[in-house]
Amino acid sequence: MTPENSTSVDERVEHVDGRSARGARTRKAILDALYELLQEGRGGTGARAIAERAGVSPRSVFQHFEDLEAVYGELAARQEGALNPYLAPVDPLVPIVERVDRLVAARDEMYTIMAPIRRALNVHYTARKSPLVRNNLNRLHQALREQVTATFPDEVARDERLLTQIDVCLSFESWDQFTSRHGLTRTDARGHLAGLVMSLIAR
Repeated sequence: MTPENSTSVDERVEHVDGRSARGARTRKAILDALYELLQEGRGGTGARAIAERAGVSPRSVFQHFEDLEAVYGELAARQEGALNPYLAPVDPLVPIVERVDRLVAARDEMYTIMAPIRRALNVHYTARKSPLVRNNLNRLHQALREQVTATFPDEVARDERLLTQIDVCLSFESWDQFTSRHGLTRTDARGHLAGLVMSLIAR
């Protein structure tokens, strides 16, 4: 291979790598733009609004994603990875009050991260109907239920009714009622949720 040919190959590889990096940056910008729009509660989260926020053309959105559902689906998948640290159960040997407080704190942190997409399900048709988003949410719900079972193994042993009650009490919907509907601070919301769980377990 001549030096000229070697240089030519290196240049082609550099060109491909640069194009891949630009593509990755564009995809990230599109996902970040959608997340920001959802956080702001914007009514318009179509391709044009996403593209404008991302600083790209609407055509570019569909060059990097098959359709809008794919954008929502990848954003949900990205969030799924960010939520994993909050899904670990609390050591069941820890005193019950501390277990409840630690579990409620983890849920509060997690729900704060996922709130934009969850609230978007009630507003945006694309998010609400997306099978990708729904599948991610179903997997999350199963993981949350398993977290409760592993954190309170003795308390919920063979007591499906109590497990379901705690599961509902610590759901996103319950947290959202306190923080969004009633306007409580996250600290106050944690206190209410912990109190509800303790009252269920103490019965």
